[in-house]
Amino acid sequence: MDNRQLIMTAIDHIEDNLRQPVSVRSLSQFTGYSMYHFIRLFQGITGLTPGDYIARRKITEAVRDILSKPRRSLLDISLDYSFKDYETFVRTFKRLLHTTPTMLRQKINPELPLLLHRLYSHDLQQWILQHTSEPQTVEIGEIKLQGIQVTVDDDPSLISNAWKQLSGSLPSISERMLPERFYQLGYWTDDYGDNGIRFLCGCELNNTPSPASRSLAGQSLISPELPIHSLPPARYLKFQHRGRSADISAIYKYIYGVFLPKTDYQLTLPYEFEYYGKDYLGPEDPGSVSEIYIPIASL
Repeated sequence: MDNRQLIMTAIDHIEDNLRQPVSVRSLSQFTGYSMYHFIRLFQGITGLTPGDYIARRKITEAVRDILSKPRRSLLDISLDYSFKDYETFVRTFKRLLHTTPTMLRQKINPELPLLLHRLYSHDLQQWILQHTSEPQTVEIGEIKLQGIQVTVDDDPSLISNAWKQLSGSLPSISERMLPERFYQLGYWTDDYGDNGIRFLCGCELNNTPSPASRSLAGQSLISPELPIHSLPPARYLKFQHRGRSADISAIYKYIYGVFLPKTDYQLTLPYEFEYYGKDYLGPEDPGSVSEIYIPIASL
């Protein structure tokens, strides 16, 4: 068993016991390493200390329950995840998410919560590449996108189906840039915890509509089945993903679960997008390169 497999065994043990007290010492004993060596190994592979991983996973699952179980009390949810008292739960919540359980339930928290979702072995394989790849900070003006919109909860195949629909609908997008510039926009509203994340698979539009895009009465001829989203001018963190499109979820776990919590960035714009440029070779090509943009400030 190599080091990554050993840490994955420890992660699986944490996941199996999220509703039980789990200590770093017990984890080190479970893996057969000294606590000092186990902590260094865990942090070297995941980018997190084992204590931070345990806390972030418990709080992430508590967030799910807070949003999906409105009748369950916040105290009971804190006890579900073995916090010794409610005050400790609130302190941990504020330290990790910069908000309180009450504000989250009322959906008045100003920042998007940085959650850490369960890790799997293939996630760690992708993370090895990200540990040595720092994002760029870029400023981008307004972007207008038009395409097929879907809401995704547990079925990611909806996104690939949307791309297929877009391919057949391109002639209907008269104001698309040529050659086409393709994006996948993910955005969420206040009820995202209950109803999934919405995606727009689309292409960029020209900033100035041509006369052909309007009727004689001056009304837009845009099809209602192809909605338009305008992204405001913003400053972004630009990450790269190399590999199959199906593996990109691991990079998002790294961005929101490991990278961003170590920074001072406050995420107040409720969207993210991927751009597929000249180096994107297709969803199944391991040599494909796509770009991930996380908005960190309005311009």
